[in-house]
Amino acid sequence: MDTFTFSDPHRTLELNPPEVDRLRGIVRRVVEGKQDAAQLLRSRPKPFFPSRASRVKPRVALNNDASETATLIEIVAEDRPGLLYDLARAISGAGCNIEVVLIDTEAHKALDVFYVTSCGQKLDGELEGRLKRELWAACG
Repeated sequence: MDTFTFSDPHRTLELNPPEVDRLRGIVRRVVEGKQDAAQLLRSRPKPFFPSRASRVKPRVALNNDASETATLIEIVAEDRPGLLYDLARAISGAGCNIEVVLIDTEAHKALDVFYVTSCGQKLDGELEGRLKRELWAACG
């Protein structure tokens, strides 16, 4: 893990200073292997999903032409607690390294972009196919 940078448009952390230390502590314990991220996510409240008419159909696209050094992965999916965790686990489980990730949420729709490599290179066709299947599963 390298660096986290995120925005807090609702100023949740700014308005609740004790939450900053609590968040740092949780991240530190997870990184050190002292706390299980999957267990933390299981204890989260279940999300409220929109009506079927406004549900988001998952979309996973991989592109080797968008970058000279990495494979671009674009994911659109129904947002839920743990989605980013599941996507990152799928990428890591395939032996890939996340070089850059850009995440955004609009209402209940997650828009995530990853630049990934494997052994310092763009992904080859076989790995692309396997990873795409794993990411589809993670979106479900």
